Amino acid sequence: MVASGGSPPARADARPPGEPVIEARVISRRFGSTVAVDSVSLAVGRGEIFGFFGPNGAGKTTTIRLLCGLLPLTSGEAAVAGVDVRADPTGVRRNLAILPEEVSFYERMTPAGYLAFFARMAGSGLGEARARVEEAARIAELGGIMDKPISVLSHGQRQKVSVARVLLSDVPVMFLDEPFTGIDIVHRKALREHLRAYVAKGNTVFFTSHNLIEAEHIVDRFAFIDKGHMVAMGTARELRDRFLLPSYALRVSELPLAQRVLSERLATHECAVRGEELHLTLVNKEDVPRVAALLGQAGVALMEMRPTGTMEDVFLSMRRQDKGGLP
Repeated sequence: MVASGGSPPARADARPPGEPVIEARVISRRFGSTVAVDSVSLAVGRGEIFGFFGPNGAGKTTTIRLLCGLLPLTSGEAAVAGVDVRADPTGVRRNLAILPEEVSFYERMTPAGYLAFFARMAGSGLGEARARVEEAARIAELGGIMDKPISVLSHGQRQKVSVARVLLSDVPVMFLDEPFTGIDIVHRKALREHLRAYVAKGNTVFFTSHNLIEAEHIVDRFAFIDKGHMVAMGTARELRDRFLLPSYALRVSELPLAQRVLSERLATHECAVRGEELHLTLVNKEDVPRVAALLGQAGVALMEMRPTGTMEDVFLSMRRQDKGGLP
């Protein structure tokens, strides 16, 4: 999907806010005549949570497998933590932890045994392995199921075990493919807090999700891929400015007066009272600074003015533009 209507494609030279830890330069992957990933370029910085989004079959999982050295590149170059993916895929994987979308378990093992096995495989001594398992189990909230066979666990409990396995590793990069699938609201919040603490130490998270609304609580920068092509990349504010009309919810002292003033003085797509808020969508971005000034001149106090466009709205707008529609 290449956006039409004057919106440029994602820049190949888009840089992260910090030192690049994950870099891909025009990477592609073909399966016979099928192009799964086509000339994707991106850079993810140290201390960043980078969200990678797109519809089913867009190329998200394939891109992760390429960056982790689990699939060979058809063309292009990539590096993770300074290690060349093409030249040393095994060396790349020493610097990362990966949570794939689908995980195969040793069904007869318990979570305790399963995690201890992977901790020892990662090179931890017996005492260190035990400490790592206890910490990972605490973060993943595995209390009460550590000694049950994995075969009897629910989908959500299995996902928690998968998350705990990733948390065992002391590595600078995590690749997480749909990490929140099947996990309850309380644990999702705890996991988000852990990931924020993880990147605060200078580490990096690259993750995919179908839940864009939830992702807005955690992602620093967003990238969108469709049909193997990168179509947009940036912060939530940058992407809203690029793809959406300026839309806001206003809390004001006098709703009817604010509605009348703004609808008469500004070009609007919407200026409507909803509950205790005024919802405003402007035709021109240049009018945004005029909102507060006009309300002040009319004697209306502006208590809050927050943007209402979500990243789901951004994605839907990109798709409409691709089909020749209006934002």
